[in-house]
Amino acid sequence: MAHDPLSPAEALRTRLGTVVATVPLLTLVYSVVIAAQPLLGLIVAFGLTLGPYLSYRLFAALDALADAAQRIADAREREAERGDQFGSVAEREESSADRVSERERGR
Repeated sequence: MAHDPLSPAEALRTRLGTVVATVPLLTLVYSVVIAAQPLLGLIVAFGLTLGPYLSYRLFAALDALADAAQRIADAREREAERGDQFGSVAEREESSADRVSERERGR
């Protein structure tokens, strides 16, 4: 089953989301008020905010990709099992091609 990632608004409502939002905000306030280096604060705040979020979204995308690959493999396996019961598709196509060539020879 595919992983259902939280939206950013839903993620902020969790305890971890609150911490992840508060730490960059405090870092930004510290860099502006105390250290007087707003650019450094912005870089760190964006890094602390976007890094975990992008990692989370990447994990969700890779999980969905793996789930899709598994579903494709399951579908192909079921088709192969059905093909074994009724003969393979290649055999059916080959026999229909033989029938067509026999009809053409008969004309």
